[in-house]
Amino acid sequence: MSTTLFVDSACDLPQSFLNKYDIKVLPATILYDGHSMPDYRNTEKTIALYESGVLDKGHESDTAPTSAQTIQNLVEKAIKQGHQEILIQTVSRTRSPTFEHATEAANRAQKTAARNQKSVSIRVQDSRTVFAGQGVLAAHTVALLRKGVNGTALRRKVDRLSSRVHAYQVPADVFYLRERARRKGDNSISWLGAIVGRTLNIAPIVLALDDKTFPIKKIRGHDLAIKTLLEHTTEKIQHGLLSPFVCVSYAGHLDDITALPEFQRLQAVAKEHKNHVIVTPMSLSGGVNLGPRTLSVAFACEHYSWH
Repeated sequence: MSTTLFVDSACDLPQSFLNKYDIKVLPATILYDGHSMPDYRNTEKTIALYESGVLDKGHESDTAPTSAQTIQNLVEKAIKQGHQEILIQTVSRTRSPTFEHATEAANRAQKTAARNQKSVSIRVQDSRTVFAGQGVLAAHTVALLRKGVNGTALRRKVDRLSSRVHAYQVPADVFYLRERARRKGDNSISWLGAIVGRTLNIAPIVLALDDKTFPIKKIRGHDLAIKTLLEHTTEKIQHGLLSPFVCVSYAGHLDDITALPEFQRLQAVAKEHKNHVIVTPMSLSGGVNLGPRTLSVAFACEHYSWH
């Protein structure tokens, strides 16, 4: 591939996929109980932290976006290694300053390359989505690159798809989700809704679509909400998707999801329709903001109403 793809660490793709296609990661910083670590999407460390309980409520945890200087350093390193066309995809700019940091870093790196008489193209793209949704967009980008699509044509195709990526989340604790969302300036889940959700064991299915996030359905019980989302995804696969990739991420051990009959049917139907299901532990960035045991499922299709 002549274009080098960068994603931030909130992009839910497994480490093996990132390594196979040489996708570079811009690491957010994970802060927990006085400790900090870069989120480089290490599978073993991610699952170990989820199972340790340090991200549960009652512990202090947060994320810090990748700085402009860190992004600049990583981009300039790629340029020194001979990469001449670079595309940076970030989490929705409405959810994080990473897009602004990446834009600043790209401008600086472009100027440095020009001073060194190097011909380099660096573009920053707002994914308009989050977590598993970013995974769908990045996987689709890789598929286009492997078909020889580059430059302006690549960016236009990916940009058109980004507004149609439906990224669903099923958090285990509505109150946890509300508090984290409030810190980010997202008031889509009200205080009253959070209290009612906790009291009645109501689990929302939350949709992130085209830079907006909102609850789409409320279901009694987290386990039932997960099964409902998996069944819904299977139906959408049967109706036809705009991209062959379905991404599934979970803030915990993947066996909790992959052992479910609803997931196994989803995989079987996806195979029938020549779709690819990509399963990964949720990024620590996602887990901190959405809470342990959150499921995220994403796919691309035309806009529709949930019945």
